[in-house]
Amino acid sequence: MFWTNLKLFFIITLCNYATAKVAPDYIKPCPGLKTECLKPNILETIPLFVKGIPSLGINSSDPLQQEKVDLELPGGLQIHFRDGLLTGFRKCVVESVSYLDLEADLSLRCNLTVKGKYSATGRILIVSINGDGDAKIKTPNIQFESKLIFQDVVRDGVEYRVVKDYKVKYQFGEKVTFAFTNLFKGNPQLSETVLLFLNENWKQVVDEFGKPVVDTIIKATFNNIKRFFDKIPKNELFVD
Repeated sequence: MFWTNLKLFFIITLCNYATAKVAPDYIKPCPGLKTECLKPNILETIPLFVKGIPSLGINSSDPLQQEKVDLELPGGLQIHFRDGLLTGFRKCVVESVSYLDLEADLSLRCNLTVKGKYSATGRILIVSINGDGDAKIKTPNIQFESKLIFQDVVRDGVEYRVVKDYKVKYQFGEKVTFAFTNLFKGNPQLSETVLLFLNENWKQVVDEFGKPVVDTIIKATFNNIKRFFDKIPKNELFVD
């Protein structure tokens, strides 16, 4: 009797393990993947997902921490960010979403803020800088237009719908503001003058230098999204 009960215990344990839910409880599949369900679902999910899912190896996206980012920008401008911290994704607004034939289109509007330490040498537009200090960049109403392309894969007998590729376009909706201390080492007056110039010409600055910074943010964020779909079985996310 003992051995019979022990075998039964192991069978039940293995069955429970095999059928254990991987996705967090806040993930609610949308039958038929209809827009009227997807839009409010994604809006409710974002503030929870961006906290990260440590059990699945998914890092926080808000705050999103980057210990070190080195950028070489047009004109020989070199910027080194340290202890970078991005916030704002948890309050993104879902403008639109659709899913059809393994492709999803998602439009988000976000207010993002980047803080950290920086050092920089080179030219921005017509001014030269040689700075080392604190940095803060605010991007209100930045619009992201994303397309995710999925494919079905089977691993160890379990089917997953993973992100095969993604494309993201973005547009700055309102004035981007910069707050950099010590843009010219040891010359606070000149630093203030250059900072004023950067803020007055923010559109030219982001057009010329914004892409590498935003691309770094997009890559880090979508690494988390790709890892999420890699880890969660298809039947927990997609319901016909």
